[in-house]
Amino acid sequence: MFAKIYQNVNVPVLSHSGARPRLSLTSDILSFRHCSYQYGHFAHDGFVPAQSAQAFFGTMVHQVLDRCHRHFAGLSPRVKKGTLPTDADIEGFFNEVRTALKSHGIRAVSENIAVRALEIIRFFNAVEGPTLYPLIHDTEFRLEQDRADYVLRGVVDVLVDRPGVTGTASTREIWDYKGSRRPAATDKEMQEYEWQMCVYAELYKARSGAYPSKAVLYFLNELSEDNVKTGKRPARAVHEVVFTPQRVQDALNRFHQTAMEIIQCASTSTWPLPGTKPKEETCNICDLRWRCPKASVPRRLPFA
Repeated sequence: MFAKIYQNVNVPVLSHSGARPRLSLTSDILSFRHCSYQYGHFAHDGFVPAQSAQAFFGTMVHQVLDRCHRHFAGLSPRVKKGTLPTDADIEGFFNEVRTALKSHGIRAVSENIAVRALEIIRFFNAVEGPTLYPLIHDTEFRLEQDRADYVLRGVVDVLVDRPGVTGTASTREIWDYKGSRRPAATDKEMQEYEWQMCVYAELYKARSGAYPSKAVLYFLNELSEDNVKTGKRPARAVHEVVFTPQRVQDALNRFHQTAMEIIQCASTSTWPLPGTKPKEETCNICDLRWRCPKASVPRRLPFA
């Protein structure tokens, strides 16, 4: 009986292409664009670099500042909401994160780098804490969008409400912290940071239903002791990214091309040399520079 019922039913054969890769805007897309050769060996193939200076500095800044925001929000034990972290609090957060990073094999190349990371976090807390912390709506805001061939992911460091405005999806600003100094406007790195924020704006819209009112890049390494004394932020520390539908689509197209290159390289386990020389900071901490014809620095030991 059942044979007669189903004899004319055609069930298409499903093609199995495997799970789609999950690609991060920063650790995958931007890293590959900085140096495809370095990305393939360390981020994809799993080789462990002898030095992790860039990972230490960036991760330290982000994780300590996240603790500062939680402290001010009253989410830390025995801390009243609205309490600014002290220098002693920040040093405690710093040591917690440093211990955690050590357990993952991530250390500062030199003590000078660790001292500088702690210093600029203290500068930021003193200069921005009183005015910025009260406006923060959320931290580590995770974004994700399904694409045909991969899943695109990103994390916005903070969502910021505008002063005197009731916060909604369309009025909030997305901020991203960079531990570096601000690149020149014509620098390739600045262009990629702007594309990153344009894509964040699109992913934010997919999750929240509206574009953010503003996208802001904050370069913490522009801060100095003088800014703490005056209480004023240096003009170079902040860069507002103007995003239009055309710029957003352009950024999506460029990053999509990079994502497909990553998938293609991974399928063949072939990681080509970058088309142009990477920045000195990228090569300086790379163990592969000893035999890399594209290295931007002399073949010597890492900086101290």
